[in-house]
This record gives sequence, structure tokens and C-alpha cells, in this order.
Amino acid sequence: MKLLRQLWSDECGNVSAFSTVLIMTILVIGFIPGVVTIRDHVVQGFGDIAEALVSLDQSYSFTINGVTSEYIDTNSGGMANNGTLVDEGTVAPAAMDAGDGSAPAALDLTIPAATGE
Repeated sequence: MKLLRQLWSDECGNVSAFSTVLIMTILVIGFIPGVVTIRDHVVQGFGDIAEALVSLDQSYSFTINGVTSEYIDTNSGGMANNGTLVDEGTVAPAAMDAGDGSAPAALDLTIPAATGE
């Protein structure tokens, strides 16, 4: 404990500019891939939410005083993107991931390069 107290109160140190620049460079080089990974996971989450919303069945039916009104949603609710019926509680593999390195759920974050004008 005495050693920690001595080290804490020690004021005889110096920091060279080179070591500061080197440490900051290493931190920034490590920070950038971390931020890119976070971005990719957020985009994947948005894609998963989009796929979940697409598969919601918005059909309804109700009867008031003997008059029945209904709407059958044929565009979603148990259908995969390719139109094949999927068992309830499962997700069509083709709808979630193309498997060829493409963007998740067809979301793309690429920005076209600016053309010289």
C-alpha cells in the first residue's frame, strides 16, 4: 500500500511527444475496426427487424351486429420473400441471408464516389 501511495504522489515523470503520438495512433487504428463492427451489427439488427415486419400477418376479421368485415393479407404473414409458405415460428433461410457476402437483408451502406465536376 505504501508503494502505491508513493507511485501516486510521484511527480518526477515525463512523457515524450513520440510515445504520445505512437500510443494515440495505435488507439485510433484499433478504434476504427471496432466502430465498423458496431455499424455492421446495427445494420444487421435493422435488417432483422425489417424481415420481421415484412412477415407480419395484417389480416383481420370482425363481426358487428351480424355484419362481418374481413381483410386477408396475401403479401405477408407466413410467406417468405420468394412466396413459398413457411412453417409458423420459423424463418426462411433465403429471406434472411444470401450467404454470398452480400449485405444483410439487402441493406447496403456503400456511398457512391463523387465524380469530378
